[in-house]
Amino acid sequence: MRRRWLAGAVLGLLMASPAAAQVAVPVHTNLAILGTGTGALNILPARVRSLLGLQNDHATAVIYCTVDGTDAAVNTGIRVNTAGGTVLFDAKVPNGALRCVADAASVRLLYQEGQ
Repeated sequence: MRRRWLAGAVLGLLMASPAAAQVAVPVHTNLAILGTGTGALNILPARVRSLLGLQNDHATAVIYCTVDGTDAAVNTGIRVNTAGGTVLFDAKVPNGALRCVADAASVRLLYQEGQ
């Protein structure tokens, strides 16, 4: 009888442990208005992140980003496609400064950063 109780308790702890191990991560959602030109907009400084998501909110313009602090330029770096194109870093998250530029004026970039 005692072994059954112990086996049941151990099984219960094993099943409950993943839920207890989850930790809430604060996620900040913002937007940036981008334009054309080299140098681009320095959106986020370098820091430790647990999540980074980028989404293009423009119907026809393409956004290009770098995540190592170097200047962003059109046709180089990470391409965020038109009309809701999304890039998500959730497994291997870059910790460099995020800099972005668009191939048109007044382009909205929505971004999320987890700390």
